[in-house]
Amino acid sequence: MEIDLGISVFERVAGKAPTLTPEGKVLYFQALEIVPRLKAIDRKVQSLQRGEEPTITIATHSMTLYPRFVEVFAELTRQFPEVDLVLVDAETHSLAIDNDDQGADIMIAPGGLSPARGTNVQTVDTIEWCFLASPNHPLSKLRGEITTEDLEQYPQILSLEGKVATSELIESLRYSPRLIRYENHYQLQDMLLQGIGYVAYPTKLAQPFIDHGLVTKLNVGRYDGSLVWPVDLSWRSGLGSAGTWFVEQILDQEN
Repeated sequence: MEIDLGISVFERVAGKAPTLTPEGKVLYFQALEIVPRLKAIDRKVQSLQRGEEPTITIATHSMTLYPRFVEVFAELTRQFPEVDLVLVDAETHSLAIDNDDQGADIMIAPGGLSPARGTNVQTVDTIEWCFLASPNHPLSKLRGEITTEDLEQYPQILSLEGKVATSELIESLRYSPRLIRYENHYQLQDMLLQGIGYVAYPTKLAQPFIDHGLVTKLNVGRYDGSLVWPVDLSWRSGLGSAGTWFVEQILDQEN
């Protein structure tokens, strides 16, 4: 190294262990920055040799990001630490058809859509809708079963149309002529908790809010348990080992 660099890196004194010269110390601290990067490159190369894709893009939907799916995401990052995970919104990103497409590799979203050519789809869960309102909302104070006429009197919080929330799907959840439309999930939660309107919400995601007294599950009688949508897992063909592992884990949860 000293011959290649043309400088002395070590002070050499007979009978003593070599020590770094001032120039050697500078190079040492530079190496502290470079060596981890070189090791990271080596790990990435080994990852690619194993057939792991450099990046995997997964589209999720706010209404179907169930805890059991999140657990698989966490395990994915542990099993494939060299794969860059990118999460996108299923309402704004389509599923890729092939490797050259810039869309998502995998999608977990409400079902009912026609699968694109070259993609795979399987139903992996369901959305059972319930009606929620803030504890201070007038609907939460009604005694007995809440009727359609009751729901029609108050604004309903409803999603804007998107790639998943088509006009047909949205209309199937509409129970009021007065709507408050939202684009982002945090907007829905803020309006709901402030008592601005009521909402149809997935029961599996609503339970923590109900348990903490943040919202009230409305007694809508005949609608309880009757509004059910499928949750689909869809993926493009030709996934790498990480994407294939993720799909298999989700499907295995059903067995």
